[in-house]
Amino acid sequence: MKIGLRAMLIACLGGVGLAFTAGTAAVLQVEAGNRLQRMIGEQLHLYAGQVADKLDRGMFERYRDLLVVTSLETIRATDASRDSRRAVLQKLQDSYPDYAWIGFIQPTGLLEAATGRVYEGMDVSARDWWKQGFDRPYVGDVHDAVVLGKILYANRLEIPRFVDLAAPVRDERGTLTGVVAAHLSWDWASEVERSVLGQISQDAEVEAMILSADGTVILGPKPLVGKPLAFASARDRNAGVESWPDGRRFLTSVVPTKGYRDYPGLGWSVVLRQPVDQAMAPVAELRNRVIAWGIGASLLAVLVGHVLATWLSAPLRAMSRAVEAAGADGAMPDLPQTGRYTEAATLSGALHTYVSDLQEADRRLRGTVAEKTVLLREVHHRVKNNLQVIYGLMMVEMRRLPKGDLSRGRIEALAGRVTSMGRLHEQLYTSGDLTNVDFGTHLRQLCDALQELHPNEAIAIQADTDDVACSIELATPLGLIANELVVNALKHAFPEEGNGTVTVRLRKMGDRLTMTVADDGIGCPDMPPMGGTGMTLVDALVRQVGGTISFDGRQGCATTISVPFNADANRPVAVHA
Repeated sequence: MKIGLRAMLIACLGGVGLAFTAGTAAVLQVEAGNRLQRMIGEQLHLYAGQVADKLDRGMFERYRDLLVVTSLETIRATDASRDSRRAVLQKLQDSYPDYAWIGFIQPTGLLEAATGRVYEGMDVSARDWWKQGFDRPYVGDVHDAVVLGKILYANRLEIPRFVDLAAPVRDERGTLTGVVAAHLSWDWASEVERSVLGQISQDAEVEAMILSADGTVILGPKPLVGKPLAFASARDRNAGVESWPDGRRFLTSVVPTKGYRDYPGLGWSVVLRQPVDQAMAPVAELRNRVIAWGIGASLLAVLVGHVLATWLSAPLRAMSRAVEAAGADGAMPDLPQTGRYTEAATLSGALHTYVSDLQEADRRLRGTVAEKTVLLREVHHRVKNNLQVIYGLMMVEMRRLPKGDLSRGRIEALAGRVTSMGRLHEQLYTSGDLTNVDFGTHLRQLCDALQELHPNEAIAIQADTDDVACSIELATPLGLIANELVVNALKHAFPEEGNGTVTVRLRKMGDRLTMTVADDGIGCPDMPPMGGTGMTLVDALVRQVGGTISFDGRQGCATTISVPFNADANRPVAVHA
């Protein structure tokens, strides 16, 4: 398939633009995606670290609050009243409302004073936080507060969760005088998260979770609370892409809490996650912009390519039109001069020089061909005249011989062959084409000549031929074959002055030429006919042109010659007696 210069330039420029766009988008997807993932991961890690630090500091402050309360004289004095102790505890809760409950327990396990008077007078010695806080300051992990939650949060549908704190109270001599215990509402951790994540746009869809020491979610989306996370062991690492239990992929950062000062910490971990699609949205948006700009640039390149190709191809089209306008009659084209650009000017100049040289060569060649044509026509004319002279001499010699002499028949046969060749040269001389002859016309003229040479009204010679042009080299042997077969039929097919018809047919079928000479006489007793000089000549001529010969004696005698239309008729004829 041929491609024009315009289409080629448009395809090249547009293809380069699209390839550059696709490559840029791919590189951007990989390089910018990796860099953005690292940046967002570092940012998530920073936010997770801030949440972990705030959790540690907040727990340290609550831990310190409890230690400060245990050092107050009102709490430490053995003779302090219940109301005074309750007032101190209430003031602490009022100053920090996230304390859901604070109480003072006597060494016997009896709850003496509590905020809101909740559980006052109750024995709490069986509670774990009482046992832990009896000897040293204690911080317990998050747990559900089913019973106390119903009392403190009667209108709350969800079960509240508390963090337990407890510390021993000792007098100046170090004697245990009681235990101060507190339940810190877990809502405090949610507020810590919100205070940090408030810096992040809500469109980022960042979610935070707090895991316990064993990797269980203790704060986060409801479907995940209480479930362990497989990657929780990979603590304090930069953000990476993780597959979560619901099958979604998130950019995830895990940062453990480490405690603060003398607060040892509970082994919590802070997890921040962001959907990968959301995290990589800026890259996708940038990639789409690059693709859009690239397509626009490619379309512009196609337009530029169209204009450039039109400008470049204009001189070439002008020269092509000049050549087409010259036609196929041999006229030289009038090529336009162009200097639009160097290559076109060079090509135009070279073509002008070449056409000028061709015109001069054509002029000389036409003169030479005209001379050769005149010479060749004269040659054919002289050959025809010489053959006529030979024919006349043969007729003169034949008439001198007595009737019945066998030589008369032989001279007459030779005269017929000379007549056949002479008519071919005459036809070439009188026609405009000196290389090909209308063989159908030649056979018709040959039949007329043989009818005149053998005047017998009882026997008719008919020609049924197609118009077939072939070379003189092929027409000469085929004409001699037709002459021999017709003469042979006139001699042998109609004895005792019988009447009949000799028919010569010529057909062109595909790449083969078929000639049939048939008569309706007595037929051929010997198939194939053998022995005569004419048949020997026919056989030699058929082999010369690479053809085949076949005979049919069912009705009269029919001889069919089939030769390839492009037969090599220049081989010498070998005729053996």
